[in-house]
Amino acid sequence: MKKFIIPPAKTDPLSQEFLTRVLTDLVQIPSENPGAYENNVANRVLQWFENTPVEAKLVESMPGRYSVGAVLRGKGDGPTLVLNGHMDTVPVDDLNLWTNDPFGASIKDGFLYGRGACDMKAGLSVQIGVAYHLSRHLDRLNGSLVMHFAAGEERAEPGTLSLLEAGYTGDMGIVTEPTELRIAAATRGLAPIHIKLVGRSIHASRGHLGINPAWGLQWVLEALQVYKFDLEKKTHPLLNHGSCTPTVVQGGVVPNAVSDFIDLYIDRRLIPGETVSGEVAEIRRRLLAAKPSDSEIGIEVDVAYNRFEPAEIALDAPIIRHLKNSSEKIFGQPSEVYGAPYSSDVRNLVNDAGIDAVNFGPGNVSECHCSDERVEIKQLEGCARVITDVAEELLLEQ
Repeated sequence: MKKFIIPPAKTDPLSQEFLTRVLTDLVQIPSENPGAYENNVANRVLQWFENTPVEAKLVESMPGRYSVGAVLRGKGDGPTLVLNGHMDTVPVDDLNLWTNDPFGASIKDGFLYGRGACDMKAGLSVQIGVAYHLSRHLDRLNGSLVMHFAAGEERAEPGTLSLLEAGYTGDMGIVTEPTELRIAAATRGLAPIHIKLVGRSIHASRGHLGINPAWGLQWVLEALQVYKFDLEKKTHPLLNHGSCTPTVVQGGVVPNAVSDFIDLYIDRRLIPGETVSGEVAEIRRRLLAAKPSDSEIGIEVDVAYNRFEPAEIALDAPIIRHLKNSSEKIFGQPSEVYGAPYSSDVRNLVNDAGIDAVNFGPGNVSECHCSDERVEIKQLEGCARVITDVAEELLLEQ
């Protein structure tokens, strides 16, 4: 890592200059998951809080992998606001598709480019800026600011959960995922379903003597398409409906042999009221019902990897009211309340800790998890100023 230099005290921590400097620093430190992971970024976050009143500590979330929990502690018994974000990113994948160095943090036409720039080191930079600003008002800080710099969100690993269990919790929360400065009161869940069709291998010239799982794909996909249509009839006011999308089919060893099994993966996006375990059971039920009575193909259904439960809070929750009021003050009109189409660790704050929390952050989700990932720099400042205004309303003596 390059040498760390603390910025001068006169710098406005809510300015584009300061926030871009923090974001540049974080993007230049790889934290791919899987791959480099988060520890170097975690140590850098600790450095950003050196010589400030923020109490920041490493929390071991998984063996050898650390999150950072941080607190700017108020002098009174006011409320606690939690800001949450994750340090890990998806891998870079194909470098040939990038026109910018994924770890160069180059700036062009008002955007900063790099892996994790949008998802979600921009949000982490905002958290640091807000903390720096509030640190200058300790004499009036009656409530406390808690910050999460979590490991493992990209693969639904327990970074945020480990921070909550370590006591880094509060009364209301903002997850600084990219929302284009809209307020996501509801968030989709993710059930990555793995369907295994089990047969019995044999030389393809004698295929009729084996059990060919490939033939099962026909009725399995037909049953899933019916389920997709049924899901589209059940709607949510902010999230529309859930989805059921076949994404990967794998199986076989050589073209002239019947395979022992075929794996089919389904991306099942959930709306509130649905659960991951419920989806496993429902898809298993539908496939067994669709299976022809004379078929010898076996069916196994489970969850493939990272799973997220959906989450939502009431539209009249105080955190939504505060964000709307503050965004109107900063932008001249209140931010739109909507439903996030992706999944995030807001599920841990809402479902596991019982915190009223939303997604609200800089960046467009369509510009992350891709080559030339980027974030608009002016959204950094806008987000920081809105969240700071919320924090001042909640935490400072008026």
